[in-house]
Amino acid sequence: MRYDIAVIGGGIVGAATFYKLQKKFPNMRIALFEKEAKLADHQTGNNSGVIHSGLYYKPGSLKAKNCIDGRKELVAFAKEFNIAHDVCGKVVVATDTNELPHMDKIFNTGLENGIEGIEKITAAQVNEIEPHVKSIGGIWVPVTGIIDFRGATEKMAELALAANPQSAMYLGCEVSGIEKGEAHSTLFTNKGTFQAQYLVFCAGLQADRLAKKDGVALKERL
Repeated sequence: MRYDIAVIGGGIVGAATFYKLQKKFPNMRIALFEKEAKLADHQTGNNSGVIHSGLYYKPGSLKAKNCIDGRKELVAFAKEFNIAHDVCGKVVVATDTNELPHMDKIFNTGLENGIEGIEKITAAQVNEIEPHVKSIGGIWVPVTGIIDFRGATEKMAELALAANPQSAMYLGCEVSGIEKGEAHSTLFTNKGTFQAQYLVFCAGLQADRLAKKDGVALKERL
């Protein structure tokens, strides 16, 4: 089979890439490849499910932009498609005076990153939110939340597949080798060979290794 784009990796990054590309290019034939029997079976389906606010990333950095913009899009997606989630907020606390300068630094980073509703709160206010926490004060971050990342991943793939019946998803299909050609690359898998003009590697700790098999010159290592 030949596709316009092949996305390798069926965690939330791969599924989101699949969904976004299919939404932007509805006529393109796109395939998602996942080596496990179901989506989100590695880091995506085994983490704490936190929707991070962007509190700790350097203002102006790509990490900060990705986290903050992504958080907003993820919550909007969850609301639109009824994905289990709760924007419950969180508190960051100082337990002694030595921690206050670091807390101030975190707070200022949050302000620079434009995190909505962030505020400093007293120890008494902390206890109104978390009665069992002993502190000398804290930061209230109302936009932090939790979400069913597995459910979000499955919905993204479902929507991408529905957008174009010529697109496909291959589960239990591990990419073991890649041969780069002039017009397309060939993927060698345990379920046969596939061809695609463009490859997008979203395979977690294997992403750099697979990209190098496609001839991508990388200095980064995962």
